[in-house]
Amino acid sequence: MGYYPQLPQGWCATILGNIFNHNTGKALNSSNKEGIMRKYLTTSNVYWNRFDFSVVKQMPFKENEIDKCTVIKGDLLVCEGGDIGRSAIWDFDYDICIQNHLHRLRPKGEIVIFFYYYVLMLLKENNLIGGKGIGLLGLSSNELHKIMLPIPPFAEQKRIVKTIKQLFKQIDKIMENL
Repeated sequence: MGYYPQLPQGWCATILGNIFNHNTGKALNSSNKEGIMRKYLTTSNVYWNRFDFSVVKQMPFKENEIDKCTVIKGDLLVCEGGDIGRSAIWDFDYDICIQNHLHRLRPKGEIVIFFYYYVLMLLKENNLIGGKGIGLLGLSSNELHKIMLPIPPFAEQKRIVKTIKQLFKQIDKIMENL
């Protein structure tokens, strides 16, 4: 079971690749001038459950790269480098492209995406997500694919997310009053 030696009854565990389609975006290549100019996100745009749009760059994307590199509402983005594993959910009504240092996770079935965002946060906090390499660390697609994730029943996923969001609201109120 990997990180989850004992799961509650009705839960199971599987690898991330079984519940998400995932890929990275386009590599920045200054010699590649062909395609449609599109805005794209890098790891510097992605923070824990938020995005920084102060600098959004553009590069050309060929027609055959658009689907692979486009993020739609509900996709979970995970940083491959920098703060490895840092994640955010794209919750906007417009699409945007991504660079190759971001993983795009798109659910294969009906799941509560915020539940898996919080699982990644927990794994990161406990140093269970990290990169390997010399110099620059990274989270490869292969490593990401093999991350073990719990699968509670759908209703339980919703209940857990609701509880976590309520607790974060309480923490925010406490912090405001300090």
